[in-house]
Amino acid sequence: MSRKGFLLMVAALAVLLAVAWQARDARRFPKIERVVLLGFDGAAPNLIAPLLAEGRLPAMQRLIDEGAYGTLRSDRPTKSAIIWNSIATGKTMLKTGTLNWWVSYPPFPLRNGWLVSNAFKNREDPGTVHPPQLFDSLNALRVSWPADAQPEMKRLGLPEWKEADATVAITHTRPILNAYGFYVAQDLTIDRAGDWLFENRPVQAFSTYFRLIDVTSHLADHYLDRKAYEAANEQERGGAFGKVEEERLDREFARVLRPLYEQMDRTIAKYLGRMDGKTLLVVCSDHGFRFFQGAYSHANPAQEPPDGVVFVAGPGVRKGQRLDGASVYDIAPTILYALGQPAASDMDGTVLRSAFDPRLLKRFPVRTIASYETRPRDAAPGGSNPDVDKDVLQDLSTIGYIGGDEPKPSPSPRPEATPSSR
Repeated sequence: MSRKGFLLMVAALAVLLAVAWQARDARRFPKIERVVLLGFDGAAPNLIAPLLAEGRLPAMQRLIDEGAYGTLRSDRPTKSAIIWNSIATGKTMLKTGTLNWWVSYPPFPLRNGWLVSNAFKNREDPGTVHPPQLFDSLNALRVSWPADAQPEMKRLGLPEWKEADATVAITHTRPILNAYGFYVAQDLTIDRAGDWLFENRPVQAFSTYFRLIDVTSHLADHYLDRKAYEAANEQERGGAFGKVEEERLDREFARVLRPLYEQMDRTIAKYLGRMDGKTLLVVCSDHGFRFFQGAYSHANPAQEPPDGVVFVAGPGVRKGQRLDGASVYDIAPTILYALGQPAASDMDGTVLRSAFDPRLLKRFPVRTIASYETRPRDAAPGGSNPDVDKDVLQDLSTIGYIGGDEPKPSPSPRPEATPSSR
């Protein structure tokens, strides 16, 4: 063979090898065709950790083993209605579906998708969803309190909090205790609606939000082991409440909240079972809870916002990758990237590049544009309902976000109470 023929053969082989490697990478790192975002308000990494160590959260453990995981830095003011809208993204050219997101009522018209507003969970009104033709199917899935929700709570092992069982006197959080069954019914309604929408109205960007961990965390420190609670208060007042003492109390609080985190884990497991090799799953919370000034809280003005949590799993995600420095502002650009869309330079976050294999990033480079805020959002047809606004204000007052300080336990435990066995 001549030298020229030999060089031509080598060049041809190089081209064939390059094509083969590209085809191999395409199979190994397929284009992501769908993103599922599950939001769990108030899910705290310091409470998840001890339950993971006990083997109580197998779906979250699978997310850690098969994907990327880390804390998610929150921000001030640490109010759910604000932070979740920092996390959320909307893009009219994508087919999107959003279920139960904060401040999504009245639902604005989407060119290609659906929106079930946060007002749907407690109002039987077609105006709470878009398109309104979805309402009848979703309304049929509604869970009522107590007729439907109470049996479900028993089946799922969710506690029915009773004032007589409290180890710390119920004070500011009595409205939460009185309304707790309705919050359970709302989360179960959203869970059922999400199942139906996932199967019957598939979209490229599916997002839904669950609130029960946050609501319960505002209440459940009334049910801490009394000796552990008293010891933590004394240590904190004496300046001796350090990392070891905090982790000890976190384990106790995680025990109290275990049924709620197990319910979160069951929901994650359900969506893991729906993954198809071309879907990215993102699970996150807006903030966590930490013991501070005698209570577990997240929005005390004197407190640093406690971290939330983030999990990312799916094609091209680095297995077992620890995410450091992730922020609530990084979720939106990461979802845009996964769906092949550019992030915007005027966003406060960035794509979580460390979550993805470098070869995926090379195959699908991160792109940016200046902004998506180029025109006003389409207005919701018919406008809002003043009664819905009253519902929202009452809800925020119940949780303690408005009308006073964040609810926290009384510093003096109930003398007649015994530690809860939950």
